[in-house]
Amino acid sequence: MNHIGISVTDINAALTWYREVLGFTILVAPVDVIVDNSTDMGILLSHMYPPEMKRVKMAHMTAGNGVGFELFQFIDPPTQRPNTTSFEYSRAETGGKQLSPVLTVFPGEIYQAVYCLDPFGNLVEVMATSYERQMSNRDPNVTSQGGGLTLTSRSSKSQQHALVDFHIYLLTLIVFVCGLR
Repeated sequence: MNHIGISVTDINAALTWYREVLGFTILVAPVDVIVDNSTDMGILLSHMYPPEMKRVKMAHMTAGNGVGFELFQFIDPPTQRPNTTSFEYSRAETGGKQLSPVLTVFPGEIYQAVYCLDPFGNLVEVMATSYERQMSNRDPNVTSQGGGLTLTSRSSKSQQHALVDFHIYLLTLIVFVCGLR
């Protein structure tokens, strides 16, 4: 996967949150794009969005594992923030909320995850290992309920422990910043 993109109601606040909370790196600061035939990007976006779309802000970030993260803020017409009282969740003062405890994904393995909401209501899954490592040793005949991941022989035990220590720190940081349920 090259990158994923999400829409937010405040691109500057989103850049700050993803940089400060998840350690993302900003590659391209917000750019204002007119959705019409005057630029290559405007032409591309005019094929992606309905004719009502006139203006959008875009920014690009990267996660620690190198996957790109694109943010869109729709300016004209603007994105409407949903009425949060109609949802079953609320946002913490920091703008995010932890939804789950730190979970061990597969019993007996080092893979842990925690689920949060970002300030814009997007579900964020933070895993304590790289996606490639997690999925590369998976037995395709075993469902997630039964496990199926094994430790790779390419990593030493000390490397595995260092990885766990780092990700426990990261998960603790997420818990601290997003708050407890």
